[in-house]
Amino acid sequence: MVPRMTVELSSGTLASIVSMTVAIAILFRRPRRQLYIVFAVFSVALFFWHAASVTRSFGLPWEVVDTARRATALLIPPTASLFFNELLRDQTMARRNFTRVYFVLSFLLIALDVSPWGDLLVSRIVIASYVFAAMALLMHALWLRARSGRSEPERKRLSYVFYGGVITLGLAVGEAVPRAELLAAMSHIAATIYLYFLYQSIIARRLIDIVEFLGKAAVFAVLTIVLASVYALLVLWVGKDKQSLGLFNTVVASFVILIIYDQVRPWVEELTVKLLFRERYELQQTVQRLARGLRTTIRLEQMRERVLDTLHDSGRAGMVALYLADEGELAFQLYGYRGEHPPRFLSLTQQPTLLQELRRERKPVLLEQLTERYDELPALLTGGDASVQREIERTAEAIHSMHVMGANAVFPMLVEDRIVGLLVIGSEQVTAPYSTEELASLISIAEACAVVIESSQEFEKRQQRDRLVAIGEMAAGMAHEIRNPLGAIKGAAQCLDPAQLPKDAIEFVDVIVEEVDRLNNVLAQFLEYAKPYRGNPVPTDVNKVVAATVRLLARDEVPVSVSVQQDLAHDLPQVLLDPEQLKQVLINLIQNAIQAMPQGGQIFITTGASGGVGAGDPSLNGTEGRKAIYVRVRDTGSGIASEDIARVFVPFFTTKASGTGLGLAISQRIIENAGGRIEVASRKGEGTSFTVRLPLMGDAPVPRDFENEASSPELATA
Repeated sequence: MVPRMTVELSSGTLASIVSMTVAIAILFRRPRRQLYIVFAVFSVALFFWHAASVTRSFGLPWEVVDTARRATALLIPPTASLFFNELLRDQTMARRNFTRVYFVLSFLLIALDVSPWGDLLVSRIVIASYVFAAMALLMHALWLRARSGRSEPERKRLSYVFYGGVITLGLAVGEAVPRAELLAAMSHIAATIYLYFLYQSIIARRLIDIVEFLGKAAVFAVLTIVLASVYALLVLWVGKDKQSLGLFNTVVASFVILIIYDQVRPWVEELTVKLLFRERYELQQTVQRLARGLRTTIRLEQMRERVLDTLHDSGRAGMVALYLADEGELAFQLYGYRGEHPPRFLSLTQQPTLLQELRRERKPVLLEQLTERYDELPALLTGGDASVQREIERTAEAIHSMHVMGANAVFPMLVEDRIVGLLVIGSEQVTAPYSTEELASLISIAEACAVVIESSQEFEKRQQRDRLVAIGEMAAGMAHEIRNPLGAIKGAAQCLDPAQLPKDAIEFVDVIVEEVDRLNNVLAQFLEYAKPYRGNPVPTDVNKVVAATVRLLARDEVPVSVSVQQDLAHDLPQVLLDPEQLKQVLINLIQNAIQAMPQGGQIFITTGASGGVGAGDPSLNGTEGRKAIYVRVRDTGSGIASEDIARVFVPFFTTKASGTGLGLAISQRIIENAGGRIEVASRKGEGTSFTVRLPLMGDAPVPRDFENEASSPELATA
């Protein structure tokens, strides 16, 4: 029998299809979560209820239809209880007992409904009262949770769920009115909209706000109308007399829809948001203009002013802060802010959990997600699970860090897989939750900032390199020009006959010769530093070079008050470099150690294998993680002041009265040309440690005994 097309039939059919579609779609999402499963069960229960209501249009006996409607309605309270308990992360014993009671009562009442007493007025009243009372209790629990939410965005979102549920429950009363087709249709439509709202919240992994939901619904509705119109036109084009071509045109219509969907959707989304949500549209346009402007920005100062001013003036960020990475990803320094004053430094010692989360996940950290996780974790705590307890403590610590920063969201600025900075957004005054589109826009801004930071650093390096090349070429020429007059001055001074000079003048002649020699030595070292790298890299045994250097210096350079101790690892692989240049580096490091201990002391020289040349240093692309050989020269001298550590490799910087400041600069250049690096660690009054790291040749294996580098003294590191 062909059903009579009515409003109730159309709305009920649509609601049934949507309910089952949502259930199937949520089950296909990965990774599968418990929330997805219980929501699918709840959606299937609604599907049966809608389907049973539709059957009254097929001419079935009223008693059969009414019994099916009541039986399927009884499935809603227990499945709704399962879903809302999971959604609200309320797994207390009381809520579990309520769910068990709902299941027991529902099945008992289903048995009553299908029995001969099911058609009695008393039975129908009991069943209807139970369904509405159970759903009202769920709405009351939802209202209590909405009032006690941790944050204003959470309370606002939960209030949307509550009011939507109350409206849907109120309209569902129309389904209980006999032969009231319009009221029944309204109940189907309300339940469908509410189910779609919950579905969008679940797939977004957070409760979306009402504006975001209306935006999605509007886009969905307009797209449906546009695509349905295209479909209808292509199918109707066949005409009544050519029904044999209907299948062909249906396939053609489907292809056309698939082709134009990607082109139509962005246009429909933009038009819908522009017409219905003007403020959000203007914010998106502002962010897009900012992103386009950042593409042509090179200087960090310009990027900072643009980002901070634009986001702060948008009204959606009471506080905006930019942090730049310092010491790799171990710390971040405040580069600029608008609004409330954030902390000047973020470090692993002060915000360990938050920074570890950013370094591990490489994605934004949201305060609302941390809060949801903190609320959800106690439900998993069974039998005193230590791992869950630690996760609860870490999450609480991350929430505390976000509150101290005044942050609602922290966006990492990623270059490849490195975090070069952080974009921090937040304020207690901004109570409206961030929509998915807003979060996507802020992520795009963080990505654009990362590109600017990388480009700026590369630009500064190139400028510095070009400047140093120009200065080096000019200085090398000047050095050659200066050496000739110095030689003439020294020769002229030595030609003076001491017998013909006054007694006081002889001392000045000696000063002239001595100073000329000193200047000539400085010029010689400078030319050594400035000349192009030339060497003879060969496979080299580091231990042999260390032993030869110590023997060489032990003859004349090492005072009696200074003892040199060697601890050389056995069977170390060879490295590829010029052994004479490595010897030059070691001589300079040992001489510096001796000069740092005028009263005597100890020098410890150790060799071994470490994790890599650039382990932990993202600037050394290509060498990070490679196995390396290290040579460490440590003394017990006076140490280096913390403010001077970062400048020890700068040419001409020295703290010694007679030093040229080029020894360490030349040493660093030699080691870097060999693919390695020099590290310095020092603490005032406790000594200094210089570590030379050199990459292995090819894929040479590292002896197992030396996989882990011996721990060094806890010194301040540059």
